Amino acid sequence: MKKGFTLIELLVVITLIGILAVAVLSALNPIEQINKARDASKRADASQLLAAMDRYFASNEKFPWNNFTGTSEDYTTSVDLAFAGTADLLGVGVCGDGTTTDANSSGAGAGGCDSLSTTPGYLISSQELKSQFGKRDYFDATTVAADLLYVYKAVNDPSVSICFIPSSKATRDTWEAADTALKDLAVTGGIPTQVAVCDSATEPDWSDITDACFVCIPEE
Repeated sequence: MKKGFTLIELLVVITLIGILAVAVLSALNPIEQINKARDASKRADASQLLAAMDRYFASNEKFPWNNFTGTSEDYTTSVDLAFAGTADLLGVGVCGDGTTTDANSSGAGAGGCDSLSTTPGYLISSQELKSQFGKRDYFDATTVAADLLYVYKAVNDPSVSICFIPSSKATRDTWEAADTALKDLAVTGGIPTQVAVCDSATEPDWSDITDACFVCIPEE
């Protein structure tokens, strides 16, 4: 007589396989792994952008935005002036026309790298960055604010920070720790205006740049 599995035995095996599959997926958490990879990519790109700014400053004794003159802030007068804005602003040096004089207190020039192929920014034209760098989503005018890179430099401080909102839960969960490395940027009109320790009593709204905590490069 041929022997085989009964229907109940098959159902038990299928159930056990399903439980194991759920356990494995829960442990691996593919969405979290993707978010960790996104954060790692942003860290790497932020570090690359910051290094390019440092090299440009070392060679020219000024930042890319110090080539711009505006009605509210004349960036050509001093490297000590504060600068803050999204990384797609012309003054950051990745995007835009090197001859523009469109600048204001919230950053030098408009955003978006649509004209990069014909009018690269100072970091591109000086070969501190490759032109391909400007094709990343951070420099696309259609990218949502929560996915952009933010540049911050305080007044009378030569240090520049490149910041972004983390995507991974592992990083976000450190927001309430007393020694968290996350920063709180006061963002007004899409422009970060200050850096402080992120120690809010309630969890930030990660989709809202006015309420989110940021990872800033260099990390303390």
